[in-house]
Amino acid sequence: MMDFPDWSRIASHTSKRSERHPGDTDIPLEWVVEAWQDENAALIDPDYNSESGLSLRLIGWSASAGFLVTVIAVHWEGALIAASAWESNSKDKRLYNKGGIA
Repeated sequence: MMDFPDWSRIASHTSKRSERHPGDTDIPLEWVVEAWQDENAALIDPDYNSESGLSLRLIGWSASAGFLVTVIAVHWEGALIAASAWESNSKDKRLYNKGGIA
């Protein structure tokens, strides 16, 4: 879909999601990368929840996970930094099915 962001900060964060959000699924980096590579991914830039306008939301399919994954990345000092990821909620599933049109 677009160039890969810097993944260095996301792996330890998303793989322990259930520790911060009991009941949520931990998201391994492999699933995040698969979602990012989805040719049908929906890109919302800026992210609809971004207060600063610097983050984007990508919603893509992860075959390994068997579900849609929402990835948040931030435009920062000329780079794109992956910040978080989780199993997509119902709103993001609708956006994915519409091709990212809010």
